[in-house]
Amino acid sequence: MRGTLLFPVGVFFLLSSCANKEAGVQPDSLNRLSWSERNYRVLNQLIDDYGIGGQDYDETKAPYAVLDWDQTCAHFDVEEALMRYQMFHLRYKMTKEQFEALLSNEINGVTRLSEDFNRLLLADIHQDLISDYNFLYDHYIGPQGKMALGEIQNTLPYQDFVAKLPFLYAGYCDTPGIGDDYGYPWVLYLFARYTLDEMKALARETVSYELGNRLAKETLHSPPGLVTKAGVVSYSYKSGLRVFPEMQDLIATFNDRGIDVFIVSASFKPVVEIFSGVGTFGYNVPPDHVIAMELETGQDGRILPQYQDGWVKTYAHGKVEAINRVIKTGLGRNWDPLFSAADSDGDYEMSTEFPDMKLSLIWDRGKGGRIGELCSLARQQETSSNPRYIVQGRNENTGVAIPASKSILFGENEQE
Repeated sequence: MRGTLLFPVGVFFLLSSCANKEAGVQPDSLNRLSWSERNYRVLNQLIDDYGIGGQDYDETKAPYAVLDWDQTCAHFDVEEALMRYQMFHLRYKMTKEQFEALLSNEINGVTRLSEDFNRLLLADIHQDLISDYNFLYDHYIGPQGKMALGEIQNTLPYQDFVAKLPFLYAGYCDTPGIGDDYGYPWVLYLFARYTLDEMKALARETVSYELGNRLAKETLHSPPGLVTKAGVVSYSYKSGLRVFPEMQDLIATFNDRGIDVFIVSASFKPVVEIFSGVGTFGYNVPPDHVIAMELETGQDGRILPQYQDGWVKTYAHGKVEAINRVIKTGLGRNWDPLFSAADSDGDYEMSTEFPDMKLSLIWDRGKGGRIGELCSLARQQETSSNPRYIVQGRNENTGVAIPASKSILFGENEQE
């Protein structure tokens, strides 16, 4: 419009910054975004006290933070998203024999899944999956496969496979005597015969797809028209991924103020490296600052269905051990992390076992268990000027943070 003075935005911020400095005002370190008001103040105070220039900053003991990845730095779980993307698109490199070798009918003396998974015999659901994979290999995956993806997806063995494979993985993790210690590495073995570069390419493809996918609860049913040993099962999951600008900004601010950031995740290291990496999806964490699950590779550079010899499984207490080995011993930074960020029971030890840790951020997911105890403790400390724990809410339906300590859980319309 004529007569209107166009004032450059950059100049406005520059003058505002100068005015603040002249007035002796310390600018906030973080962008406001959708942090709760209390968390915004507490996080900024931590950064101002312990970052470069702060009263508690010690350059001889440069501070560092340890952050969980899935459901903490990003919305929903990238490892599970990748498992499904690989499965739906049948992106496997295993022969029929190699796939069958992944399925043991007795695991630590256990032969059935838990009550919540129909107490199915491992031998029955394993045999169904072997039969399904044999069909899929012969008609699509293998060198003699002639069907197009759209054609194979309409077959009963495909529909049985995509319901029973994630059902089995969830059942492993839920079944006493099998559990996460077996399930978490097992799901990674499905990447066997990939090179690490091929794995990263598939991870990038998955993340790009899921960031544009809708956030929804989906349910897969195995087809009743196919005669199988385990019968009909169903598996429900949440689709889509989202980034958290709050965590992207927190990581950037930590780095700017001399607080190194390390990701400590129970997902596969190459996968987390892609999502969190420099110049990719906005987090800019270098690969040598990602601590996660790792597999062996053969002389040909291809992934083996074998957990890396001598490396810890990076969940629960394994996260503490990994931090001690990689950061304290490997990097010679033999002091406790300043800060942690978490969302689940698998992060409990990382957030509680370092006596000199100053603050832990817990994302509220409406969970009980040990992480629920930390959420309760954070709420008890809401009037404290120096809390050990803070809890942050989000809207799980939209994948965005909300300025509150309680989340709007998936399927809910408002906070209860």
